[in-house]
Amino acid sequence: MIVLTGADRRNSSNLKTFVPQLATADHKKNKAVVLLSGGLDSATVTAWLIEQGFEVIALTVNYGQRHAAELRAASKIAELLGVTEHLVQRLDLRVVGGSALTSDLAVPKSDDPLAEVADDIPVTYVPARNTLFLSMALGLAEARGAHDLAIGVNALDYSGYPDCRPEFIEAFAKLANLATRDGVQGQEFKIHTPLQDLSKLEILQLAGELGVPVDQTLSCYDPSDAGEPCQLCDSCRLRQRAQKELVTWDSCSLEVEIRADVAAAEVRELRHRNLRPGQPFERVLYDMDDLRDTVHFLALIDGKAIGCLTLLSDPQFWFGMDQPACELRLRGMAIDEVLRSLGVGTRLMRAAQAWANQRGQGIWCNSRSSGIRFYARTGFVRIGREFEMPDIGPHYVMAWPGA
Repeated sequence: MIVLTGADRRNSSNLKTFVPQLATADHKKNKAVVLLSGGLDSATVTAWLIEQGFEVIALTVNYGQRHAAELRAASKIAELLGVTEHLVQRLDLRVVGGSALTSDLAVPKSDDPLAEVADDIPVTYVPARNTLFLSMALGLAEARGAHDLAIGVNALDYSGYPDCRPEFIEAFAKLANLATRDGVQGQEFKIHTPLQDLSKLEILQLAGELGVPVDQTLSCYDPSDAGEPCQLCDSCRLRQRAQKELVTWDSCSLEVEIRADVAAAEVRELRHRNLRPGQPFERVLYDMDDLRDTVHFLALIDGKAIGCLTLLSDPQFWFGMDQPACELRLRGMAIDEVLRSLGVGTRLMRAAQAWANQRGQGIWCNSRSSGIRFYARTGFVRIGREFEMPDIGPHYVMAWPGA
């Protein structure tokens, strides 16, 4: 049984179980280079590196972005967090163009400050920006004798920005060790992405735990000259939705209990009201529900079921010799609407992944297109192209090979 309270979520020892820890003598007082933009994510990564014991060198790139406000924010954050060195380097990408952030193209906005962000690659994407920035950070790191780099990419950008994906970070790490003197001489460069699997809500919580001056950060694609956020761009909306969720979470005292291996009958009502409302109840009865190898997980508050998922033994994908096969299929994940975005789904998934890890198995599922960010945040990757499920809509196969 796992019990999670609102107070627990604000406790660093609890939230940090989802953040990589590097507390070993190997890197104490070693140098690390972080890309510091002045936004929430990069500020949080900077504070995380400092907590881990690194001597932090912050690099801010003045790339011709729409406003200088984020450069001022970066300088303020560097000063408040106490980095060892802060450099601002110019790289004029306005000459290149191709983005609303480096040209006069309009920044996409919504009339609703809490509206969802679209999954497609937006016009605010700056061509090859993270490739360029990491290359600059790599050069700085080698010149300073540092072999650790950090960047604030996270799963919320997985669907939109191609240079925020884990595959990109892994590929760049290989490049770093092929293209540098230190790399070819066996001094390995590492790229840290501690926010990769966190939602914006969890990033805000971690920032609070690490003492980040959140009110001094700027997460906006089109701020005023004075540095006031526009409130309506994609970046503003992501942050505002997370702030609203944080207020909701902090104002309640949820105690969420996760139970594993419950009977199928205990999850079907949840499936019906959340996944197939108004449809025949038979639509949520799965053929394999009652098999011995099937396991059902249930999330409860005060004894009331509010979330569920099911793992079926249904082998499909194999990632390689050094990783387990995806022998478990996830189906029927459902969270009552009023409690979504408060971490219940993440807790259910973590419990399922822990159960699968004990058996050396991976997990796969058919995810609605609207859900791929959630799965990406919990370590799943896309397999193949989008496909249509009759009467439901567009889906992707998502797979998690195991930790």
